[in-house]
Amino acid sequence: MPHPYRIAILNSHPVQYFAPLYRRLEQEPDIDPVVYYCSRKGVEDYVDPGFGKEIRWDVPLLEDYEHRFLPEWQWRKGGKPGGFSVNPSIVRELRVGCYDALWVHGYNSATHLLAIASTKLMGIPLFIRGETHLLLHQYRPFMKRLIREPFFHVFYHLFDACLPIGTRNSEFYQHYGVDKSRLFPVPYTVNNEFFTYNSNLSRSQRTEVRKQLGLPVEKSLVLFASKLTPRKRPIDLLCAYEQVKFTESNVGLVYIGSGSEEAILRQYVQDHALQDVFFLGFRNQSELPAIYAAADVFVLPSENEPWGLVVNEVMCAGLPVIATEEIGSVADLVTHGRNGFLYQAGDIKALTNHLQTVIQDDELRQKMGKASLDRISQWSYEECVSGIRSALQSMAK
Repeated sequence: MPHPYRIAILNSHPVQYFAPLYRRLEQEPDIDPVVYYCSRKGVEDYVDPGFGKEIRWDVPLLEDYEHRFLPEWQWRKGGKPGGFSVNPSIVRELRVGCYDALWVHGYNSATHLLAIASTKLMGIPLFIRGETHLLLHQYRPFMKRLIREPFFHVFYHLFDACLPIGTRNSEFYQHYGVDKSRLFPVPYTVNNEFFTYNSNLSRSQRTEVRKQLGLPVEKSLVLFASKLTPRKRPIDLLCAYEQVKFTESNVGLVYIGSGSEEAILRQYVQDHALQDVFFLGFRNQSELPAIYAAADVFVLPSENEPWGLVVNEVMCAGLPVIATEEIGSVADLVTHGRNGFLYQAGDIKALTNHLQTVIQDDELRQKMGKASLDRISQWSYEECVSGIRSALQSMAK
């Protein structure tokens, strides 16, 4: 058997969505991944600006795959947090590692740019996987959009392969001149097995979860699960829920997450005397599947959303999804009228109508939930492995 493809993977820090993929790659006899991390954020407590609190993920991030933490050099003005950091040892690792390719996640750090430059000098094939899509441009300042156009037309030609996470990400690369022959889909996925297995609850188990969380047992529950930040537009859902509540008393709203908008949401609930609105705060990965299973419909009202992996997660729990058309994942995962509904960000009237439709029709809700499960079963780490192998084989040819 020929020696396996040896691929270096550069990440800023351990990510709960990526670690299972690396473990899956490690199982392939023809792929030998080595993951480099620039920091220990995630495996140690750190302050997440979006959640507005200190967190640490409670799922395995470093088990069963080869990984190395790069020594970090930091410069902090006056000893304050932040500042400039770089991991210069990545150059030596690439030089001595005999790698068939380097795969970078984005380019927004000095270490990533250093690694990109190094691979070009060393003649190592270079892969990139990112999250962006063309609909995000509208949220950027005019001058930034003006500069990005010519820059990216040159920048993406540095890469031997681009690994699109979905349809809109693929369109983004093609917009900047990347030929389809250099595109190898590596879908943005979550650990489907973990979320599907742990959200497969019986009726009695589902009831028990609701009781433990202090949620009403008999009401239809609408779920929001994400950071409570302005670009997620959680207030839109609250306004739509208020309208639905006028005609549908047997409904409740659950927020999972924390962030800068939480105080605004709580004040709105108080000022409008809204009933059956529950704030569960930040919940770690191991807790989420059961909470998803206890809900009836999921809503993500975001604008400026690159992907939205929470959509993958709730689909594993068999939930219908109501989401905005601007969210990156919906082009691949949510079909309007089949496993959910789509609407323009900020259109609270449309959101209200979709919520009423799903809440009022139990049969439709069940049908949409099954369609979510069917779709997400075809969007897994298996497709990722296939895309990475194809990219490596293309470089060998």
